[in-house]
Amino acid sequence: MTLDEWRVLRRRAKAIHRDEEPNVLAPAEVFSDRRADGRIRDEYLPGHDPAAIRERSATVRSRIGSSCCGWVVRPTSAEFYDAIHAERPTTRQRVLIRMWAREAEPSQIVLAWAEEVYTLRELIAAFHRAQADHPQVAKAFNRLARP
Repeated sequence: MTLDEWRVLRRRAKAIHRDEEPNVLAPAEVFSDRRADGRIRDEYLPGHDPAAIRERSATVRSRIGSSCCGWVVRPTSAEFYDAIHAERPTTRQRVLIRMWAREAEPSQIVLAWAEEVYTLRELIAAFHRAQADHPQVAKAFNRLARP
């Protein structure tokens, strides 16, 4: 879907109700590409282990511990980090991204951003590549799209 097509959908949804969002995930380009930094981490995660960022994210490790406990080979936060940044995700990487899209709490999504796992634009692009754009996921994330 093109950006213009998505904007038409969003205008139609907003015409019905100002807080409504389309159930189609917006293109990645309408989301922020702002990276977190140490100042943001200190604000969001006081006392945070400075080594637990990017591929060593404590937030991602925690979510995986809850959501993937039945997996024969449990994924790691490094594996999730690689999945988010993979241009052509493998089947396992797509499943891992879909898990995050459906099961991560809003606070975990923000904290993983603060731990430099992704920018919002990178996360949405990964959702598109993994086909993790379920209508409920789309509606929730579209609220974060820039006007």
